[in-house]
Amino acid sequence: MKTQAQRLAQEPVAAIDRDAIEPRLLEILLAKQERRKLGPYIPRTAPDIAKGLSVLFAREGIAAQARGVRRMGGGASKEQFVFDVEGEIDPAFARCVLRMDPREGIIETCRRREAQVLRAVAGVVPVPPVLTEDGDGETMGQPLMVTGFVGGVTKPSDSGAGPSGLKARFGESLGAALTSQFIGYLAAIHAVDYRAAGLDDFAVPRPETTDAALWQVNYWTRVRALEETDSLPLLTLAETWLYDHLPVCEQPVLLHGDYRVGNFLFDEERQEITALLDWELTHIGDFHEDLAYSFEPLFGHRDADGVFHVGSMFTTEHLISRYEALTGRTVNPATLHWYRVLTSYKLIAMNHCSSIIAARDGTNHQNALLAFLASCTAGMSDTLCELLSGEMA
Repeated sequence: MKTQAQRLAQEPVAAIDRDAIEPRLLEILLAKQERRKLGPYIPRTAPDIAKGLSVLFAREGIAAQARGVRRMGGGASKEQFVFDVEGEIDPAFARCVLRMDPREGIIETCRRREAQVLRAVAGVVPVPPVLTEDGDGETMGQPLMVTGFVGGVTKPSDSGAGPSGLKARFGESLGAALTSQFIGYLAAIHAVDYRAAGLDDFAVPRPETTDAALWQVNYWTRVRALEETDSLPLLTLAETWLYDHLPVCEQPVLLHGDYRVGNFLFDEERQEITALLDWELTHIGDFHEDLAYSFEPLFGHRDADGVFHVGSMFTTEHLISRYEALTGRTVNPATLHWYRVLTSYKLIAMNHCSSIIAARDGTNHQNALLAFLASCTAGMSDTLCELLSGEMA
């Protein structure tokens, strides 16, 4: 029997279907192009949201009222509001968070998919409970999801950090406590039986094929084709390399898709992760993809000896060894490297293509932040160059 490494050879060019993209993801990506024609986006006010919630609750048969609606900070891709709920409601929803799509953002994702996966992993890992969702934007004009509010912070109180918790520094005790939870929860996500999880809007790559890798390259190259504002030869080179080295996925798993520091809440005093957030990039694919995401320099730092630490908490070597011990899987270095290249490619597509267009056209509620994120392209391009040249360990 051939090993996975032996099967890493590319399929013949003629056999590669570059139009193979998850149907729901392609649908919403193309719908975004139509919405763009509507012009600049006017952010919603708290009274707008309160009125919309009354309509939503009535439609869903929720015998409750939203009180004290106010905007939440953060969120480079979604408008977020927090509010209290009064009425006949489960205590888990006494306070709720609304996540609503602006006209466009740094990524285009699906609230139905996000709600489906949150329900699927509830009880397996800590996540906000889902109250309801409007995946087609019928009540407020934009797709949305309402979840219960979960307490916690994304960075230590004594640590400076950039947007979305990036570059946060954790102390030794806190970092050690969160490390075991962070890796353990990743292994638990990958163990979810996605076939029985009610993921109706998800497509499943065929095992023992290059589907998982191909679908991802196809999607992000389509994003680039639709939204690139100027020519980026580096991305063309990376795209060619990715297609030329598509890895086989032996057995697909449920992926988080954006698993990093800044996308989980924790209780600083108890040193406990209270919720894993931002599941909008979730899909079914190769487990190496979630691991590779943690290797991105943007999501960590190097110590005085030049050793890279994921979110300042642990080394990539520790991540791999602990993950292998928890799951019984073996990390393939060639496949991991391929997904590191993909990570850099798609992050540049997000920040240099989608972000720039949304900021330029005023179709997001945080245009200044999106313009700032576009400046990350230089650093990420350097990472991609090193990966393609084989210089980055």
